[in-house]
This record gives sequence, C-alpha cells and structure tokens, in this order.
Amino acid sequence: MEKGERAQRGEENTTIDINGDLLEAILSHLPLIHLLAAYHVSQNWRYAVQSSLSNPSRIKPWLIAYVQNSRNPSMVTTCAYDPESRVWIDIPRTTMPLRYSPILSSHSNLIYMHTPSKLAFSVDPLSSTWHEVDGPKVWRSDPIVALIGSHVVIAGGSHDFELDPLAVEIYDARARTWKTCQPMPDILKVCAATTWLSVAASDLKMYLIEKNSATFCSFDPNTRTWGDTLELRPNGSIFFSLIAFSKNRLVLIGLTGDMENVESLRIWEVNSETFDCNEIGKMPSIMLGGLIDPCSSPSSINISMADNLVYVYNLSNLKVIVYCELSDCSCNWGSIQNSAITDQNQLHRFTFTCSKVGIHDLLKAFGSGKRR
Repeated sequence: MEKGERAQRGEENTTIDINGDLLEAILSHLPLIHLLAAYHVSQNWRYAVQSSLSNPSRIKPWLIAYVQNSRNPSMVTTCAYDPESRVWIDIPRTTMPLRYSPILSSHSNLIYMHTPSKLAFSVDPLSSTWHEVDGPKVWRSDPIVALIGSHVVIAGGSHDFELDPLAVEIYDARARTWKTCQPMPDILKVCAATTWLSVAASDLKMYLIEKNSATFCSFDPNTRTWGDTLELRPNGSIFFSLIAFSKNRLVLIGLTGDMENVESLRIWEVNSETFDCNEIGKMPSIMLGGLIDPCSSPSSINISMADNLVYVYNLSNLKVIVYCELSDCSCNWGSIQNSAITDQNQLHRFTFTCSKVGIHDLLKAFGSGKRR
C-alpha cells in the first residue's frame, strides 16, 4: 500500500527510527557477537556500536580453542566461548603459517608454531595475524615461548643432542635479531620444557614455576638475566602449581592433597616484587569433582587468564570447563559445558588461549560481519 493511500485511510506511519542515545542503550545490552551485523547497518549504527563498547568492563575475555586434527595437522578448526552470550562460536578458519607443525601456547594470550628453521606466533585474540621469523640457533622440540613487550623469549625444550638443555634466546622484534641470554637456572635442568613448567608473562618479565616442585623464578628480557629461585608454596600440601598474569596481577593456582586424592584447588594472588601470597579463593568441591574424574589426571590441568577471568580445564577431560571471576578479595565460580568437543574430535590436539575480543577483532576474523 502506498504512503498516500495509507494517509487517505487515516492510517499512521508506525515506523520508528532508532538512533542516538536510545540505540546505544539498546546495543549496550547485547553480547558482542550480536553487534557484528549491527555494525554494518549504517554509519550512525557503527558509531553507536563503538560507543556502546567504550566501557572496558563491558566485554569479558573469551576462551579460544584451536582444534588440530591428530592425523592431519594441517586441518585446524577454531571456536571460542563468549561468557557474555554463554555460547560457543565457530570462528572462520585462518591459514596457519606452518601447516604441519603443532599449535602451542605457553601462556594465556600467545599462540605459536615452530620448526627448526622458523618460528611463527600470534597475539591477536582470534589469531587473524601471524608473525613469522627465522628460528633460533638452538633446535628445540618443547620450548617455553613468551612475548614480553617487543621481545620473544624462547627457553629450554632443546633436543638431546644440543649442548645446553637450558639455552635461552631472545628475539628483538624491533632489531629483528636473535640474541643469546643467560641460561635457565641449573635447578631446572631436568624439567626445562612446557611439559613440566607453567609460564606467565607481563610487559616486563617472564615468570616460571615447576608444576610439581613449585620451584619459581623470573627472567628479565632487558638484562637477559634470571632472578633468584625460590619455592612458591604458600600451602604445604600443594603438590601441583600453575601461574598466570593479567592486569598487573600474578596469580598462583595450586592443587592440594596428592595425585591419588585431590583435596582442593585454591587461588592465591602473588606480589610480583616480594612474592608474598594471599589466598583469594577455593574451587567448590562439586566443580572440582567434575574437573578431575577417576579417568582423568590432575597433571593435565591447565589455565588461561585474561583481565580478571581465569578458565580452568583438564586436557584429559575437556567436557567441562570451570571459570573463576576474580574481584579484589573474592572469587565468583561457574562452569560451562564444552560444546567444542565432539565424538569426532575428542582425540585431537586442543590448544587454548584467552583474550578480550573487540568488534575489530571480529571484523578481521569474519570479514563480511555475518556469523557462520
């Protein structure tokens, strides 16, 4: 019916143009993934989307899972859990720079791949952009890799025929050169690999803890030296330790009891200068039971952290993932079902990272702005 005919019949035009503060208020209640289509409506809507996301606390960190086919490593799928919408989202496949290398992650927001001659890494939340550089001088199979400011540190994990299993090299992204550093502390000689070490990185330092012994130390990329080693064990019954760093906050997660009988999982905030520990939370028993069942091993537990959100998962039991949202002096616990794991991919390699995802990250990953 034409507009003139409607007017003659006395009908009103009920179309409402939503703009300005009203539009922004509506968009502020929508999860990020639902804003992708709105971003492409018009320039006014684009401004409204950006304005609705201006509050840094508006978006919670996503958990990103890279699933690599165990039989054909070149086949990789990516999905992410958005805690705001509480759904898993399939991320369009990106081309991996080193097709047949395993995808690895030493700490929460860095993903990397390596061969004897190449190192590729990405710190994009959804790994849309990769940096590829010549490999270090020492050939390594299971090294620790960390991004600290403009430096990429690669330590330990060397092959048996290499002279120094504690060798450390640093790549200066500005000078585009590798430099040799002080070796890792001798006490780590039999465990200088990601299998036994948990890694955390700030903008200034890298922190390491040996998961079983709680031997702890730090590395300064500017001086290329290691600090003193100590035992970071605030509770004498801790038998397994993990660390993470985010928002100037060093966090220690410890399992108490023993491998056969895990009593609790606790979280401490660690002073990064004095290394004093302050306990801030304990995982509810029912969640701990879902994380460690009779068929899974406590030594397979790992964590990913960004902002104030910590995801805890067991690589030998990935059906349930527990999260903890940290406040100044307490924890808010919850659990999610991992729909990223299926009967078809449960034996594949899962690698997790954690990061805040913005609208521009989604635009880079999805291109057209439409969800798959």
